Amino acid sequence: MKPDAGALAHEVSALKERLAELEARQAEQKRAEWALRESEDRARALLDAASEGVLIVDRNARILSVNAKVEQMFGWVRDQLVGEPLEVLLPERMRPAHARHITRYFADPRVRPMGKGLDLLARRRDGGEFPVEISLSFIETEDGRQAMAFITDITQRLAVERAIRQAERLAALGTLAAGVAHEINNPVGIMSSRIELMLMEAQERHLPDDLVEDLRVLHRNALRVVRIAQSLLSFARQSPADRQAVDLNRCVEDTLLLIARQMGQEGIRVVTHLDPTGPVVLGHANALEQVVLNLVSNARDAMGGEGEVSIESSFVPDRPGWVQLTVRDTGPGMPPEVLSRIFDPFFTTKERGTGLGLSVSYGIVRDHSGTIDVQSDPGRGTTFTMTFPEFKAPSG
Repeated sequence: MKPDAGALAHEVSALKERLAELEARQAEQKRAEWALRESEDRARALLDAASEGVLIVDRNARILSVNAKVEQMFGWVRDQLVGEPLEVLLPERMRPAHARHITRYFADPRVRPMGKGLDLLARRRDGGEFPVEISLSFIETEDGRQAMAFITDITQRLAVERAIRQAERLAALGTLAAGVAHEINNPVGIMSSRIELMLMEAQERHLPDDLVEDLRVLHRNALRVVRIAQSLLSFARQSPADRQAVDLNRCVEDTLLLIARQMGQEGIRVVTHLDPTGPVVLGHANALEQVVLNLVSNARDAMGGEGEVSIESSFVPDRPGWVQLTVRDTGPGMPPEVLSRIFDPFFTTKERGTGLGLSVSYGIVRDHSGTIDVQSDPGRGTTFTMTFPEFKAPSG
């Protein structure tokens, strides 16, 4: 039986129409895929342009997406975070409480700040912690409800707030300290001199040993009061008006001439990384050397005869016109409750300290229009960073 030519032609025509329809659908699907991809790329670009860290998690607190700011804040690559539990970005001690917050949020989602009134901390990939503020929102998707977190690193803001509060406290205490020091300086000086004369006379007359020892105790403590009064005056004293160009490298080198050899004998290594171009500031060399001496001495005391102190001078990255001086040690570090009070006058962890060394240093740096910041964690050492406006001599 011969095939019907008309039927074959009709079948071929139908197949061509079907093929054309499939090709049209494929083309439409490709256009949709391109449009979706373009939309996703546009959304990704908008998120990456945000000044805040943005991440999206599902109701199981698994990370679905992060923007470039999150990578910068936490030190992770995006592909390393997607699919991981959100708790990798939190200090371990805060993870249980955070899991409860997430559960409560998905039960009653709304736009709100997270942990209002609490001190929120985030954890970088290297283990370092930093304070954050977090705002929460949510989105409904085909895959279910998802939470979106907007994260702001508030380290700099808190540092400025602390600096303002510290300056206000120091100004008030400086006035009080100056008055107290002047009131006690003269009488305690007279007492110290009289006790010294009595001690010499007691020794010449061979008076009882108990009496001589009592006079020695009185003399030692009178001298201690004298030192405290001198520290109070240093704390309250403002820098003289006349200022000169000061090479920070020279300040470091001159200070280390006084203390580096002794530290070496105690088993502490001192290393320097000084910018060869010589960062220069406008101020007083003696006062800045006192700051370096205070910081290095504190590092030595904290390490207890073992470790390393490094001092570095440099120009501040991404901040033209500013220089910095960093003193870093490999000591035991400080817990948060100590760190928060480190510049408070009369606060000390030493048995015989006056608690004024760092307060005086803070005041000197401030008088040089600079800032001083400290970073420390238990077991990770301590780093003091001072920044100053660079001084450039007028040309011509």
